[in-house]
Amino acid sequence: MPRLLAVGHVTFDLREGREVLGGSVSYAALAAQRLGWTAGVLTAAGADFDPGRALPGIEVFVSPSSTTTRFRNIYDEDGTRRQLLVSRADPPDLAALPDDWRAPDVLLLAPVARELGPGLARAFEAEVVGAGAQGYLREFEDDGSVVSGGWAGAARDLEGAHVLFLSEHDLAEPERRSHELLGTVPVVALTRGWRGLHLITRQGTHEVLSLPRTEVDPTGAGDVFAAAFLLRYHEASDLVEAAAFAACAASCAVEGEGASTLGDREEVGRRLLLRERLIEDGEWDE
Repeated sequence: MPRLLAVGHVTFDLREGREVLGGSVSYAALAAQRLGWTAGVLTAAGADFDPGRALPGIEVFVSPSSTTTRFRNIYDEDGTRRQLLVSRADPPDLAALPDDWRAPDVLLLAPVARELGPGLARAFEAEVVGAGAQGYLREFEDDGSVVSGGWAGAARDLEGAHVLFLSEHDLAEPERRSHELLGTVPVVALTRGWRGLHLITRQGTHEVLSLPRTEVDPTGAGDVFAAAFLLRYHEASDLVEAAAFAACAASCAVEGEGASTLGDREEVGRRLLLRERLIEDGEWDE
């Protein structure tokens, strides 16, 4: 089977008084596994992280750290989430990765706390390379509060990447910044939640509609989208098809807590047909 490798920190997130597994790499790898791919994770974590228990069936390569990255999520009355960084692991060490994983079919750079160095994609021989913007943009105040910063090092961080995944909430003036980033990466998927995304390339912009669903927990949906997009793009070599597939995969993720409702191929295929029917019948409505 083809293989997807996600690189970045696994995390423990404090939610409603209990710790749950988090981290972009966790959601991305679990989504790829659910969609029939072999999935691997390169991370750094403390002794309290048990790969076999946390990510069963995933190839997890851990470089030891004195601590595991932890976030505390605080939700305001209007549902707005604020995050606090409680602890941060060391950067993942490539020495923990076996040689046969240096050439995955798909590589996803998925930091959460600026833990990946510049030009990391060049250390691999992947056919398709994606990067999630959020973890490169985060900055941390003295009390651990997570804020969005600038991205002066984007050109170095994204060297060798083919697709950048950027939320409309990650940067001010996201459309303008997306077009600026085309000087560094050839494709930007600017996600817009339940409204879908703008697929921005050097040839133009495509609006790709999602499949709106009742949202229970949006955590990790963007990471599921990224993994599904990359693996489908590897299979079909069609950006728009990959975006529609990924939007339907993400629609499964928001319907349950954590990774509890990830869709398999059959379910994502069913949702693709439903999405197409709604669009054709004029029933898709913002």
